[in-house]
Amino acid sequence: MRTLMIAVAAAAVGLAVAEVQSVAHAAGAATEEQRIRDLDKQWVAAVAKKDVAAITAFYAEDGAILPAGAPMAQGRDAIAKVWGSLVGLKNFALTFAPTKVTVARSRDVAYEVGTYALTFDGDKGPVRDAGKYVVTWKKIKRVWKVTADIFNSNAAAP
Repeated sequence: MRTLMIAVAAAAVGLAVAEVQSVAHAAGAATEEQRIRDLDKQWVAAVAKKDVAAITAFYAEDGAILPAGAPMAQGRDAIAKVWGSLVGLKNFALTFAPTKVTVARSRDVAYEVGTYALTFDGDKGPVRDAGKYVVTWKKIKRVWKVTADIFNSNAAAP
């Protein structure tokens, strides 16, 4: 009987420790999720200012952007060229926001899924586009950086 009581007590302690760890992970992940959501707001603000240097600083040195209908751009210099082309469009405006942010148990990688709205004046008049995106994040020297950024339109291909 005593052996059974010790086994039950050990199991209860094990379950309690597991629950504490689970709660701690959830709290830590929620904090990291909020940090990423805050970074997204800062990123959108940099886009509104058309500040290519600030926009590019969100990316890891070896990060990549994968725009629809264009080749992948890898590294900050290439990413800066893509963003420079975008913000250089006449009457360019872009907003985006995550609908879901998922942080790994390790709390050093994450991904977000979201939506965007893009407007600019094209050669044939105003262009209005809405779409979706996926961004992957990695903590580099304790700072979240974008490692991959892919987006595409909800509109049918021409």
